[in-house]
Amino acid sequence: PTEPDTTGKFYADIREAVVSLLHDEAPWVSVTSAGDGMEALEILEDGPAPCLALLDIMMPVMNGLEFLDALRDRGLAPEMHIVLVSAYVQLARQVTYPGVTGLLPKPFRAADLLAVVRQHCPETPGTGPAPAP
Repeated sequence: PTEPDTTGKFYADIREAVVSLLHDEAPWVSVTSAGDGMEALEILEDGPAPCLALLDIMMPVMNGLEFLDALRDRGLAPEMHIVLVSAYVQLARQVTYPGVTGLLPKPFRAADLLAVVRQHCPETPGTGPAPAP
């Protein structure tokens, strides 16, 4: 018998854990998540550009490199910082797209993720949490 493919659920669980961590530890940041590059483009077309995108290179439907091509071709979110999140560190280090400002190698620690978020989306003293969209 063939075992069911649980890869999609595994990545969704990781994404949910990252979103939960950011809600808890970086409340000044409004967090939106996408399951693939196509969904991320739709989010960017429908709303204001975020200060930061954490972009996995290996995603279903549209991978991270295809997403970067489409982002550039559509002229979306030119001010947005992009940090690549990947276990393929050698490949990620070769990516030279505008806006790519860093690399967070997988697996990563929560503290490393939070440091990246604080670097690109600093908390403004006295403002409290940003309102959710």
